[in-house]
Amino acid sequence: MKLLKLSLVASLALGALSTASFAQPLEEAIKGVDVSGYLRYRYNDDRYDNQKNVEGVKGGNATHRWKAVADFKTPVVDNVAFNLGILYNNESQNVNHGKGISGAPDTNGNATTIPYLGSGLGAGKDSEFGVRNFYAVITPDSTATTIIAGKQVLNTPVTNTRDDDRGTGIMVLNSDIPNLTLGAAVFDSWSINDVHNGAAGNETSVDKMLYALAAIYNNDTAFGNIGAQVWGFHIDDTVDSLIFSELSWKGNLFNAKLQYAFSQLADDDKSVFGGLYGFVQNEAGVNVPNIASDNDVLIAEVGADLRADYSLPFDAKLGYITNFQDGTAVSLEDEGAYVSVGKIWYQNAATGFSFSALPASGMKQYGYNKTADVDIFYGALNFGFLEDRFKIGLEGVFGENKIDTPVLNASNVENTIKFREITPTFRWKHSKNLTFSGYYAMLTTEVDTKDVNGNNNPDEDRNRLRLEARYNF
Repeated sequence: MKLLKLSLVASLALGALSTASFAQPLEEAIKGVDVSGYLRYRYNDDRYDNQKNVEGVKGGNATHRWKAVADFKTPVVDNVAFNLGILYNNESQNVNHGKGISGAPDTNGNATTIPYLGSGLGAGKDSEFGVRNFYAVITPDSTATTIIAGKQVLNTPVTNTRDDDRGTGIMVLNSDIPNLTLGAAVFDSWSINDVHNGAAGNETSVDKMLYALAAIYNNDTAFGNIGAQVWGFHIDDTVDSLIFSELSWKGNLFNAKLQYAFSQLADDDKSVFGGLYGFVQNEAGVNVPNIASDNDVLIAEVGADLRADYSLPFDAKLGYITNFQDGTAVSLEDEGAYVSVGKIWYQNAATGFSFSALPASGMKQYGYNKTADVDIFYGALNFGFLEDRFKIGLEGVFGENKIDTPVLNASNVENTIKFREITPTFRWKHSKNLTFSGYYAMLTTEVDTKDVNGNNNPDEDRNRLRLEARYNF
């Protein structure tokens, strides 16, 4: 027994010595490692009036939201560096409206709710904590090429680089040609932050191969900066083809941008959209997904910035959005590189508009035999004070969405949805790292349709207050 005890003690000691032989002080272990990221707090308060098509709890909803991101980058050794990103994200802590858990049935057997009770510890349910990205960056000496391999943020114009759209795969970027970057990528699985599919919840992963090619041009000339980019995407059983193109020009005073995107969604019996939206029969009696397969969007925008030439703290932009195909599903999520003005009009089922084919926040794209024609105008004004540390702005979006819907035993019915969003904004840069910002978005929709009783549907109002504090490091 003593021998056994001695052997056990000796084994532990040897193990400790073995571990210690490879250990080093923390200061040495992290020497040269770059750390970046941010800490963000948001308060959202949504209010609904005459709610008909808007997702969420009737009447309104208010939440506290915390998010922390930390990205660690190791030094480059033999042309290889590693990146590790850590994410904490809590967007589910309701503070008043809609709180409650299921209670015992009433005397009639109907479900009940126990108000003011929630789930989770710490005055709110934790949503997500884990590895945001984990990839290697390879930069060969013989060429201006960067290879990114592993779990990474989907840095494309049809995903949200400001949030948590991620994929696992390889992206290759080459800049051997002056002013031109060529790219190619393949991901075997990916997730979109805005996807919500019933019980699946947010950030639903898609296990379909995603392929992308890109050409990005940028050149500073005597006439200003000229930019252009073209991206092509294919996703097995999801998107047959998606083309995003942009041409931009930026001078000292004026700037302009033109975007056009076209997508053809998979419309056979293997399409993932069949599971998301259901199947219907086409004219040939073949089952097809209940979604418009041909989609496009055209966006034209002009702007002016008086700060450089006139030393006036003022900038403005005007834009127009329209489409020519059946739908507008030209993105993998509801923002991408398309939205520049407005806060909630493109995230709201009441407007009937979405850039994304994937269901997000209760949105549904237009189905088979439906067409949509959109005309959307937008504008924004911003004024800066105290050397631009304090900025106030006003954003406005005015749109009309005409949806042709076939009705049983009747001719096609055109539903015209008119909407407008007016949003004052502010931003205060308290220090180099800390910024406070917020807005109050006011969205109104008018629908030229009648309810089942033949009465006109009332206008719907939705207001959102957002306050945010963000610390970048």
